[in-house]
Parts: sequence; structure tokens; C-alpha cells
Amino acid sequence: MSESGRTDHLGDPLPEGAVQRLGTRRMQYSLSQIAYAHDGQQAFVTSGGELHVWDLIRGERAGAYPVSGHPLVALDLRGDGGMALIADRSGGVVTWDLLGHRAMGRFETGRRSLISACLSPDGGRALTLDRETSALEEWDAATGERRVLIAPERPEESFVRLCVYGPEGRTALIGHHREKDSVFHYDLASGELLRMFAGDYVVYDMCLSADGERLLIGTRHQATEWRLSDYTCLGTFTGHLGHAAPSVAYARDDGFLLTGSRDGSIRLWDRTRAEVARRWFPHQDHVTRMRVSPDGGWVLSYGGDRLLTETSLETGEPRLRWERHRSSVQAVTFTPDGSRVLSGSADKTIRVWETEGWKAVRAVANPGDEAHALAVSPGGDRLTAGSKDGTVREFETATGELLHTLSGHLGYVRAVVYLGDGGRVLSGADDGSARLWDLAQGRAVRTMSGHLGGVLCLAPSPNGGRALSGGRDGALREWDLEAGELLQTATAHRGWVQAVAYSPDGRCAISAGRDGLVIEWDLKEGRELRAFDHGAWVEDARYSADGKIVCSAGQDGNVLLWDRATGQRLRKLSGHDGGAHALAISPDGRWLISGSADTTLLVWGLT
Repeated sequence: MSESGRTDHLGDPLPEGAVQRLGTRRMQYSLSQIAYAHDGQQAFVTSGGELHVWDLIRGERAGAYPVSGHPLVALDLRGDGGMALIADRSGGVVTWDLLGHRAMGRFETGRRSLISACLSPDGGRALTLDRETSALEEWDAATGERRVLIAPERPEESFVRLCVYGPEGRTALIGHHREKDSVFHYDLASGELLRMFAGDYVVYDMCLSADGERLLIGTRHQATEWRLSDYTCLGTFTGHLGHAAPSVAYARDDGFLLTGSRDGSIRLWDRTRAEVARRWFPHQDHVTRMRVSPDGGWVLSYGGDRLLTETSLETGEPRLRWERHRSSVQAVTFTPDGSRVLSGSADKTIRVWETEGWKAVRAVANPGDEAHALAVSPGGDRLTAGSKDGTVREFETATGELLHTLSGHLGYVRAVVYLGDGGRVLSGADDGSARLWDLAQGRAVRTMSGHLGGVLCLAPSPNGGRALSGGRDGALREWDLEAGELLQTATAHRGWVQAVAYSPDGRCAISAGRDGLVIEWDLKEGRELRAFDHGAWVEDARYSADGKIVCSAGQDGNVLLWDRATGQRLRKLSGHDGGAHALAISPDGRWLISGSADTTLLVWGLT
């Protein structure tokens, strides 16, 4: 519970001063290894020096148990699910009672950079692999007595990544960072190198089939399956975005296997035909970990978006359907009547939320890829998004139906605003231009250039006749929109200008930049009035509805409120686990919304 005692819709504590959280951070954090519990209803996760237990049915963390004072690098469960082998980077290996949540034993390998460890099929022995020395060692899991040491003569020539037991636990396989022959197969009794095979650059993941006869490998350019008795390649699985297969797993049905891709997708393959049977996208980035549930119906995965999720092998749908963005929130805005909030994200969606009860209404898929800018028409019936692919797209707010696609910009569209009665839209992009679009004609009627580098932000004047722009050149520019003429230029920032805004009366303006400053300008006299020092890269800045407060959002995750008249800081709103990228203030001045790189939005009270 937070200091204020407030919780969000899911019962998670809210930061001090926050009214609600839109989205959730559940099961989204930094971790190293994952595994299913024996019943398939819980997941075990290593994070930092702790073992976390997640209830997958409820999506709740059931426990967090300290294991080591060093980062944990390996987690492997005994076949009966009662014991786990956990290794830390400093060389410590722990046998852990999964039912009693305690250490059963611990031994030290004497290695300083363990990178991989696993249990033998019978659970009585353990393999460890050290990155610095490339030493592969086998241990008695109960006593910590070393049984086997296999070390290369020239470890500096052998960059190792992971190890697994071979068939019946009699052999060991090591995955290397080599351009040729990247898997080494050793006989543990003699220490003999049996074979080097699987010639591809970098082994990311590998696992043994249920019968122990086949090895599935994910490498830099593909996934491959090998029969270990004669080292025959049985299948090659390609077509991943960027080619790499960062994670692999066998399905419980012997006819299928899974690969995780750099684009956040999981592919279910017919292994004998090397054909994709199903593909789905549980992540926004590299799928780095995958485990199949004991009943074979689910896959637990972890990705570069730091999200732990469980999806159905049959449908690709998640077990838990939380309303959330799955990547950074880039833009936020209110509808003119204040009844709804819209958020745009790098997850290629726009989400609509009701302010009455702060409930999710719908998600709109954005064909233009990442949504970096949002605007709502004066009537609230339409919304416009500026996207990564250089387009400006207009949607119907009520249904999410695509109405217009405006193309012409080169590079990301960073800012969009409606003008007048909503028949025109102004956009700014990485190509250094601001374009005025006539929606009825579906084309740009004016292009304004002048910034050296991208246009990162725009703001219309209260009367709609002028507009401010800020860019990578550190300049604030004011434009006459009817004539398309530059009225004035102000330069004070050391670095990119990320946000601009007019005061409610239109006489002043603020600009915010990567130099950590929010600067207020007298537009009539063209001079700087005052500066507010956020202390970190400023992503967005706004005037309050009455013009008495200046709000700034920073890369430090904080939102600061300033007394405009005195320049004194009034409040510091903290609670995001990533940079605060976007701000929006309700038309009645009651609410402030901050959108963050942590994928959530926080609602704060201003009055």
C-alpha cells in the first residue's frame, strides 16, 4: 500500500499524490531466467538476487525470496518440481526447496563469472559453465564435490554462452559465440570432445527433446534441429525478422516446436515440414526466454520489453487480458469535453480511456506503426496520430475507424495539432518541416521550413492564427499560419527543444529542452522572462488551464509543478519507473496525466 493508502484498479499501490494508474506494471520488470512450476499454475523467476513466484492464474506475485547477494544467472528445476538449481554470477550454486522456499544446500565453484548451469535428468548432478575461463564443470548437486572439469587450453579463443546435458545425462553440450561449429559435444566420463557442429554465428538458446535424441538450437541466423546420434541436421527454421532466433522450445506434442523472434513474435512450427503453423506477438521486442507449460497448452515467455507473459499455444491469446500499453507511452491528450483521455504508444496502438472511473474504452491499432503524436478535433469526434512511418492518420474517435491517411513527411511525425474548426491539421516531422494539411482535400496546402533538423513539437495559438515549433536545432519559432511566414525565432536552449506551449492568453510561451530547462518567453518583446530548471532532460511541458502553473515532465520520471509568477517549485510528482514522456491537462484544469516509458499513465489531481 502507498503512503496515501490508495491503490489502482488491480489493487496495486499508487504513488503518493496519484489518483489512478491507467495500465499496469504487473509482470513487467528485469529478470534473468524463468521456469514453470510442476502444476503449471505458477512461474518461478530469478531477478537480481531473488527468486520470485508468480501466480499465473491471478497475475499476482505470490512470493519473493532472497537467494544470493549476487545476480542470479541460472534456474533449472528437477523433474518432480520439488527442487531447483540456482546459480549466481559470482560462482555460488544453491539447491532450493521450492515447496519450503528455502536453501537446501550451497557450494562454491570458485569461478567469478558463471553464465549457465543446469541439473542432470536424475537431479543428482549439476553442470556449470564459466564465461571468463570457458570451464565446463560437473558437480555432485548434494555435496558440491567436483566430478568433471573440461577447460580449453586457450579460453580467450572460446566465448561460451550456455550449457545443457546431453542424452541420459552422460554428455554435455556447450553453445559458443563462434562463426563456425558453434556447439561442442563432450563425453563427461572421459572428457573427450565428441563433435563440433551447428555452424552458425552465436548460439542464443538450445534445448533437448523429451526423448533426449534431438537438440534444438537458436542461433544468429536461424533455428536448427539435430539428431545427436549421428549429428544429422533434421530441419532448418528461418524467416525470423533479423533472422535470429533468440529463444527455442519443444512443444509437448512431438510434432511441433517453437521459436522466439526479434520482432516480439513466437512461431509454432510443424517440425517435420519446417512450416509455420501459427504466429503471434506477445512482446514488442526480442523474445529471449520461452518455456512450455507441463500440460502443453501454454507458453511462458519473456522479452526485450521486460514483460513476462503467458499465451495460449492454440490461439496465441494471453491468459490474462489486462488493459495496458505494452511499450512506451509517447503521447497523451484529452478530448475537448474532458470525458476521455487518449494515449499513443510505441506498441503501435492508441488507447481510449474514460475519465469517469478511469476505465479503458478501446484500443485502436495504428497502421502507421509507433504513435508519437496525438491530437483530438475540436468536436472530439476525430483523432489524429503522427507515426513512425512518416504518415498522419485520422481516425473516428467512437469506433477507431481509419478516415484519412496523409503521406509526404520523411521520417517520424513528432507532432500534430488541429486548427480552427478541425478541417486542418498541422504536423511536424524529422524531415525538418511543418506541414499544413487540408483534410477535405487530403493534401498538404503549405509547407514551412526553417529548422535545421527535425521538428519535434508544435503548439497552436489560442486564436489559431499562429503556431509555435521547436526542433533539434535548439530553436523556438513562431509562424503566421495563413501566410506561412516565420514571425520570430528565439534561441536559448543547449540542445533539442522537446516541447512548446502558448500561455492561455497567448502573450507568452514556454519551451522545454534536453538541457533540462523550461524557458518562458514574452512573445511580444521576443525576450526570455524566466527559466525553470527541471534538473534532467525535459520531455514535455504545459501551462495549467488558468495559466498559473507550469508543469514539466522529465527523463528522470518526475513531473514538476512550478509557480509561474515566482518560479518556485510547488510539487514533485514521482512514481514512474521510466522517463515521463508526455503530459496532458484536462480542460477544466482538474487533472494532470503523465505518460511514461514504463508503459503506464498516472492521473494526478491539480486542484
